[in-house]
Amino acid sequence: MLKNTGFMAASTLVRLLSSLVLFIALARLFGPEDFGRLFYNFTLASVFLLPLEYGFGPQMLREIGRAPSDLPHIMGRIFVAKLLLSVVVVVLVLLYFALLPARRGDALFFSLLLAASMLGSFADFFLVAFRGVGKFHEETKVALFSSLVHFVLICALAMAGASLMLIGVGFVASRLVGLLWSWYSYRRILGAMAWRGLGLGSALATLRDSFAYAVDLGFTSFFQQVDTLIVNHYLGPAGVGIYQAGMRFLQGAMQFAPVLGNVFLPALANKLDQPDELKRLSAKLNLQMLGMGVAGWIGFGVLGGTLSSLVYGNRYADLVPLWPYIGLLMLLRYVAASQGVLLTASGAQKVRVWAQMTALALLAGSAPLLIGRYGLAGMLMSLSLAAAALLVIYGAALWRRRVPSGFNTVTLGMTCGVLGVALFLLRI
Repeated sequence: MLKNTGFMAASTLVRLLSSLVLFIALARLFGPEDFGRLFYNFTLASVFLLPLEYGFGPQMLREIGRAPSDLPHIMGRIFVAKLLLSVVVVVLVLLYFALLPARRGDALFFSLLLAASMLGSFADFFLVAFRGVGKFHEETKVALFSSLVHFVLICALAMAGASLMLIGVGFVASRLVGLLWSWYSYRRILGAMAWRGLGLGSALATLRDSFAYAVDLGFTSFFQQVDTLIVNHYLGPAGVGIYQAGMRFLQGAMQFAPVLGNVFLPALANKLDQPDELKRLSAKLNLQMLGMGVAGWIGFGVLGGTLSSLVYGNRYADLVPLWPYIGLLMLLRYVAASQGVLLTASGAQKVRVWAQMTALALLAGSAPLLIGRYGLAGMLMSLSLAAAALLVIYGAALWRRRVPSGFNTVTLGMTCGVLGVALFLLRI
């Protein structure tokens, strides 16, 4: 288990090369306005991609884990369903541009980024199969090659002075290479997919069976994308550029949360009938998540200004006062993440969905007011409110279910103390 977790962490870090590091480099090279335009269209493409993703990843892992010998049929059945959903995505895009003619100026650039995202989705589809049969090392090798190709090609184009449109073409080319390599590796190691008996009927049946996964993943993913759409609506591409230049570092710093969750989740689920051991593991998880959150709060608050000056230069001077807010958001998200892992371990996944719906409603209601008064800092305040709401709802659900939250007198005092200091320093 520890070895597999190591490969999962390695795959995550490799993918960060083509997301976190690449976008940081593009932010410096393009400046706030063009980078904001790039990232807004990339985010919008990610939203339109949600039907194609459809929560297939968790479903595939579950089905392959139960019946590894049925892998060819499982892969073929879901592949056909993804082809059908690809048509749905194209239709949705055509409707979007028909209803919003003002967006047609970016239609080609957006379409390139969406095509690249769709190719990447199919590439990840083949990689999930490696995960399902326990070949995590094979997934890591394929992900490393694909990420390096993507990173090197896009950086080379940007450094050569390529336009955003040419960057979009580069996205498509690199993701096509990644898809072909993923498909080739799958065929070479795991064999061909089974197609017999598959068609429209089987695709619709697969979509019906996967609907619960689609709702969970879709809602979670949209919640992670909506902030960029809000910022673009109120502050334009330049606002998105400044905002996402800082959030790229937050994204990287938050990667330890799912890694810790993957390590602790099986152990916690295995100790549900052993209260003392469950309490001990819960406290350990909580302390480690709290430690990461506090480290991020201090690091971003103290070093954020220097970091943005060194990495981005003077064009991102407006980012400097945002770092303390980013640090507070990281602290709240890590503490909430520990409670979320405990809920999942106790089988309360539905609570998480309802909690995220509540947090999204709070975000949608507070963001316009706070952005109007505080600008980008207001967006971060709104996200912090949403994270705090998740923490409270998760904690209340654990208390009602009599599941240990991991908090004791010391960690609860530390959490309240740090949050109090953070709010005092921000004068909130």
